[in-house]
Amino acid sequence: MLQLKSVLPIALLILLMGLLQWIGVEKFRFETALISDHEWWRIWTGHWIHANWTHLGLNATGLVLCLYLSSVNWTYWQWVWRILYLSSGISISFLLLHPDLGWYVGFSGVLFGLFVLTAIASLPSQAGMSYLLLAFIAIKILLEQFSTFNVGSGDIIGVPVLVDAHLYGVVSALMLFMIQSIYLRISDRAEGL
Repeated sequence: MLQLKSVLPIALLILLMGLLQWIGVEKFRFETALISDHEWWRIWTGHWIHANWTHLGLNATGLVLCLYLSSVNWTYWQWVWRILYLSSGISISFLLLHPDLGWYVGFSGVLFGLFVLTAIASLPSQAGMSYLLLAFIAIKILLEQFSTFNVGSGDIIGVPVLVDAHLYGVVSALMLFMIQSIYLRISDRAEGL
């Protein structure tokens, strides 16, 4: 059952993305050259801005779907730090692996990471839905990376989709899950001593 503490941060994020979109894409998009010139906020805001309103609408719908399909009841700050972490992980991957990338906008990489994190967190309470979500994400990533079949939404939003953002979002989420698992094991062992 959805609780207000999880719905409110998602509603606020969608409002923030709409406000940034209205202010202007160029001021917030991920832009390698401008990040190099110390415009660090673009590491995060590039994921919260979109190519157009249709693009924003698709990502906002995906975010609501992510919340609806999972059983997480994270607090505001639990959502915030995960979104900041995923945005950072994807941007660092862009800077390291795509140094010639001119600019990027969109939340889909973060969204893919959130789907993974919410599915893993929901495993104890709704294993079937969680495994279905994880399988869907895995198949979509594999198709995007290794198939010539077009599985993207580029035609709908009117700009090419950088599918590597989806991969980097998933990898960042899995890294976070592994770090948290290791931390919990160490904590459990320390308590047992």
